[in-house]
Amino acid sequence: MEITLNDLTINPEGVDIDALLQDWNWAMPEPMSPVLLTALGDVFAEGDTGAIYFVDVIEGHIRMVAEDSAAFEELLSDAEFVTDHFFPARVVELRNAGIELEASQVYCHQQPLVLGGNDELDNYEASDVSDYISIQGQIHEQVKDLPDGTVISDVEYEDPE
Repeated sequence: MEITLNDLTINPEGVDIDALLQDWNWAMPEPMSPVLLTALGDVFAEGDTGAIYFVDVIEGHIRMVAEDSAAFEELLSDAEFVTDHFFPARVVELRNAGIELEASQVYCHQQPLVLGGNDELDNYEASDVSDYISIQGQIHEQVKDLPDGTVISDVEYEDPE
């Protein structure tokens, strides 16, 4: 299956871009605005200084990936960078598993990994991008100071469907 950068990102039409990262303010090194949304719910955002950051919603951190938008554009043509940040093989697996994205949706874990979920295909679903990024920001803020290995809950997770 031929895959392009368009297949690995979502169109932000209908998404309140200004509010998208509100629940990530606690982790921001500087004020920033989203510039690119990945199909797996991560965000590339531009800081006030012009630097481009990667908001990793799975791991719960933000790190600079490029000094400016020109350097970021260059990174988008680097196969290793694209593989490491857009996960094309996983997107293909999800599509082949029949999980399709509607407008303003991203692939996400039904039970977040930080709360004991697994990275298997049966733990993925399509979700509204704004809701997903917001919830992930809230979860990561709440668990950021817990030691690694802390049991967050001993309650079995149940899919609401």
